[in-house]
Amino acid sequence: MPQQTERIISGIEKGGVRPLEQALAYVCCPETDSRARLQKCCRKIYDLGYVPICPRFGFLPFLDEGSAEDMQGMSKMSQILLRRCRMVVVCGTDVTETMHAEIGMADRLHIICTTLEGLIRIKESG
Repeated sequence: MPQQTERIISGIEKGGVRPLEQALAYVCCPETDSRARLQKCCRKIYDLGYVPICPRFGFLPFLDEGSAEDMQGMSKMSQILLRRCRMVVVCGTDVTETMHAEIGMADRLHIICTTLEGLIRIKESG
């Protein structure tokens, strides 16, 4: 059983942390990142105690990347999810136009924005 899952179950059994209290972390990543790289980023965010929200995983199985209408729909749905997250975690070194828009939206909404490496340092120091 993954370490994070064990902590959640242990917390529930002790009357402590409930899974719904975990912070949602919006995964901001380049469209060119491989699925394997995204999975590693999401897994690390999960292992750090957050719920990774990655629109590319959730929407691309049923949306057509070649359709402008579908991509506009993905953008709108991604914004809805971003608004519900406590933080935005930027994965990767290249920042695309879409990522700039997501980071800008997070800034306007006063949502914490960090890199995966920054989140790791924060969790390790605390």
